Amino acid sequence: MKSISLEEFKGFRPCWLETATGARRLERIGSRKERWTAMDILDLPESEVSAEDKIWAVTKAGLIEEEKLHEFACRCAEEALKLVKDPDPRSVAAIEAKRKWLKGEITDEELAAAWVARVARDAARVASDAASAAAWAAASAAASDAAWDAARDAARDAARDAAWDAASDAARVASDAARDAAWNAASAAAWVASAAAWDAAWDAARDAARDAAWAAAWDAASDAAWDAAWAAAWDAASAAAWDAASAAARAAAWNAARAAAWAAARAAARKKQIDILRELIAEK
Repeated sequence: MKSISLEEFKGFRPCWLETATGARRLERIGSRKERWTAMDILDLPESEVSAEDKIWAVTKAGLIEEEKLHEFACRCAEEALKLVKDPDPRSVAAIEAKRKWLKGEITDEELAAAWVARVARDAARVASDAASAAAWAAASAAASDAAWDAARDAARDAARDAAWDAASDAARVASDAARDAAWNAASAAAWVASAAAWDAAWDAARDAARDAAWAAAWDAASDAAWDAAWAAAWDAASAAAWDAASAAARAAAWNAARAAAWAAARAAARKKQIDILRELIAEK
């Protein structure tokens, strides 16, 4: 079984050498053995060396025969196709072509043709995905603008209608109350006044009642209109803030879930790849 020393491995310029901390860690781990096999590297605990680094090390350092690395690529591709409900026949054919090529059953040109067919399929899929994403983005932007305009117009109309209704009701109530009060006051004053002062008292009471009613109605209408407009504006602002907060929370939750799912899937894939490498190394 092939093996490699620490100094030979450093010749491949692993990324750990890019920092002082990484270089010290590589020195500490590498000094445990004089020479390392692929299985020795794969057996290192995950707490010390990640799955990605172990796969890079054993495939880069020439510790595994080239034929087994080709087979490793085929098996990894097959594992990926298991996640697809209806895999493209050209992908399956490309894997079969690679195995036939390994056995010498097809030529380099025939293998290249199978590869070109698969690449063409991938390019078409990427173009389709890009077009779908662009269309979705445009539709989402248009819907968002329309929804915002509708919400703004609705809030403005609601505030205006509420203010007008409140002002009208308050003015009517205040006018009625002021009129009744003025009338009672005028009647009492006229009753106790002398006949000679009747006309003057009546004119004064009428003018006072009119002024009082107008002032009361104006104050009530102004206060009611202001309160209604403020309440409507507050409700609209609260609704907008709630919608924005809800949207942000949904987006954050979706992004977190997607990131967690991606990390879990990636970890599972790396574990499976290491298992495949172990099987290939053990094969004679």
